[in-house]
Amino acid sequence: MATSWIRTMREQWGWSTYELARRAGVSQPTVIHWERREASGTITLATLSRAAQALQCEVDYRLVRKSGAPPVLPADVGEPKTRKPMRRSEPVARPATPRSVDPNDIWQ
Repeated sequence: MATSWIRTMREQWGWSTYELARRAGVSQPTVIHWERREASGTITLATLSRAAQALQCEVDYRLVRKSGAPPVLPADVGEPKTRKPMRRSEPVARPATPRSVDPNDIWQ
């Protein structure tokens, strides 16, 4: 199993799993679970960020292209895409001027 950065940093601070759990506001078994999930590659970024915050660290998440791999450009690189104009529905017929209504007309 791979090494856990959470465990490595915790040990650098000299903290037990209990101490990290206390600082993170979680239970001790949760910290053990974090360390196991990180070592197995199944930890989420949200969980890793929470652990890093308690460890007074930052998460540095990067994707690095392997050497020799062909360059890959995002789909939106190159010619700018033009937006299609929005189609409007039929215009709503409105009277040119507002008409005044006499409230007494409703009783006739």
